[in-house]
Amino acid sequence: MKNTITFTTAKGNTFLYSPFKKQFLLIHPIIRHLYQMEKSGVHLPGYIDQVKSDKKVEIKGLDVFSYDEVHQQYSKYRFLQKHHFFAPVNRPNLGGVLSPARIEQNIGKLQQVILETTEECNLACTYCTYSKFYINTERGRQKMNFEKARQILEFILSKRNLPANPELIISFYGGEPLKNFSLISEVIHFLNTYPGPKPLLKFSMSSNGLLLAKYMDFLAANDVEVAISLDGDKMGNSFRVLKNEKSSYDLVLNNLERVQNIYPEYFDKKVSFLTVLHSRNSYKATYAFFMKRFKKIPAISTINTLNLNEQHKQEFYRTFLNSKRSRKSDLKTIKSLMHNHPAIKEFTDSLEKYSGYVYKDHGRLTLRGKDHNKRRNFIPTGTCIPFSLRIFITTNGLILPCEHISRIFEIGSVGDKGPVINAETIARDFNYYYSKIRPLCEQCFLDDGCMECMFNTKIETDHPECEFFTDEKHFSNRLSKQLSLIEKDYSFYLRILNETFDEN
Repeated sequence: MKNTITFTTAKGNTFLYSPFKKQFLLIHPIIRHLYQMEKSGVHLPGYIDQVKSDKKVEIKGLDVFSYDEVHQQYSKYRFLQKHHFFAPVNRPNLGGVLSPARIEQNIGKLQQVILETTEECNLACTYCTYSKFYINTERGRQKMNFEKARQILEFILSKRNLPANPELIISFYGGEPLKNFSLISEVIHFLNTYPGPKPLLKFSMSSNGLLLAKYMDFLAANDVEVAISLDGDKMGNSFRVLKNEKSSYDLVLNNLERVQNIYPEYFDKKVSFLTVLHSRNSYKATYAFFMKRFKKIPAISTINTLNLNEQHKQEFYRTFLNSKRSRKSDLKTIKSLMHNHPAIKEFTDSLEKYSGYVYKDHGRLTLRGKDHNKRRNFIPTGTCIPFSLRIFITTNGLILPCEHISRIFEIGSVGDKGPVINAETIARDFNYYYSKIRPLCEQCFLDDGCMECMFNTKIETDHPECEFFTDEKHFSNRLSKQLSLIEKDYSFYLRILNETFDEN
């Protein structure tokens, strides 16, 4: 069962959060005191009678209150109690299972196909997930051939439910994808001239920018969206080095400026930036650099701390996380970065899941409050259902749920005779993994709102671990942090609402 939580914000205001009502409520600290007393087994009517005889009561950590003050708040407490603000709510039934039929249906709804064009890269970034700091196997120089790409794309197009899913994104990934430019050009030509029914196609890639100027004519002509990995100014980007360990910064900047000068409209609309936050840059400096240089806001992510090599873990922390700059962020910087800042992403996520005022459709709006204690079935974790969003095809033809997980979790392959995808095997494997992580999820306060992928929890071992596991205390701290942001700047809160949530 989930019980009501009370917490205090940075300004000292006391709130309660009711999982049953899915509402936050500003309350007097006495109400919190009464709730905690009743939870501990105190008979409140008897307590109130005692206060009446004593005329006043000192509540530790609060103040000295008169009987009239305590009784007034006691009346409010009973009112809230009567209207179920303190009612416990059943945890969701994390017994949901994945069926082969659902996987088959998802293939026709797929939103994105990501092709690993090559394992080869022309950089040797210090923090690369294939460096000594991670347990990933070392990458080679293998390249995808066009035949593998053609087979998986024809398969996806043949299964497509076009009326319901009119768009499809084709993405190119590496290594450095432009190191296999011939595949990219062949795939785009093949799809542009595909004779059968097809969705509206969009092309994208992530790139380190070293070959950007060389192929800019083709990229601009085909409206390929390119996300450039760049960590800010020369110092901020200093972990991104060439094979000879020299800086890649000037080469990338020159390429970006060439594209911007020759194809200004393409650069403005189709070129974006991906930034990794580490010990040599900061939110504030990174934002200032990109706005001054390119009038763009980068998508910022923190450095990956998953799958670290135990032998080099301490060196990793000393090298990449030893600066307080990488973890501090003032409100001005958060405002500037807006949805590209993790604090805002967490805040909007909390509003959506816990405010009780965000509805995915009109049905949920009109039926609100009618199913609080129904035990609906949920599949544990925030793991994407296979084929529901995207798939990743490796250079040697393995099919993975996405590009961020280990290759041991393949969900199919592209062989000599085409794609091999067994929905029953996929469902069996996923349900087995769900059963392993479920006991941990059942103790977590984010059980029905989890965003973590189970493949980041050491699910292949006997003892999965989740770094985002949240007990009641940590959930309370999370809510306190979010409400404190509103108190700090209410106009900013209104801006977030206007820019994030669609009233339609």
